[in-house]
Amino acid sequence: MLIEQPDGRPISFERWWNVRDLGGLPTRGGGTTRTGVLIRAATPEFATAADIEGAHRAGFTRFVDLRRPGHASDWRDGASDVTTVGVDLVGSLSRPPEGSAEQLLRILLDAGRVGVARAIGEMTCFALESPPVVFHCHTGKDRTGMIAIVILSLASVPGEVIVADYLASNPGFEAMRAVIATDGGAGFMAGAPAAFRGPVSRSGAEAALRFLEESGGARAYLKSAGFTATEVENAASLLL
Repeated sequence: MLIEQPDGRPISFERWWNVRDLGGLPTRGGGTTRTGVLIRAATPEFATAADIEGAHRAGFTRFVDLRRPGHASDWRDGASDVTTVGVDLVGSLSRPPEGSAEQLLRILLDAGRVGVARAIGEMTCFALESPPVVFHCHTGKDRTGMIAIVILSLASVPGEVIVADYLASNPGFEAMRAVIATDGGAGFMAGAPAAFRGPVSRSGAEAALRFLEESGGARAYLKSAGFTATEVENAASLLL
């Protein structure tokens, strides 16, 4: 069953983890981000029949998949009303196989900025046409968290709030890891760098925020990746 928690942001499923609305967060201007537009999540490939029914009831028919190609198929492949766009955030990067989370997030944001911009561009097009849009990677914490950091920065959400949202993925990650291990998934995240195989850290989010600040802010960052001024404003308007 689809159950909304008291604060309205996390959405609980049986076997679909880290699903939460980017709406309802405070902004520097005194408002809050819009609900029902952008939903961050882990992969829905393990969803139960009740989860799938709940996803349809919630209107989750537009997805941006941040994983590499070749992942397992899931219920969306046979759903005529669902559209999924894949944006591989790491496949084209030359990055060290190991390193700290801080280093890897900066590499992803820097060398992978075109992919980040493409993902946000796809999310924007979907959301302007027919929200909500669900964006996800595998566990919903690293690549998804990085995109959320950029989007929330665009919406003028304070840094401490962005960090808190980033860290909020850890309970879902632990629950996902426990369930998959019970199912015999001994190779869970085996291909990921060591820094990404465990929970996310405050220092990782802070490093990503510092990189955006050094880049002149989220708007300047996206412009450096090829966004026009109009495209930046369209993306910024999604949650405001």
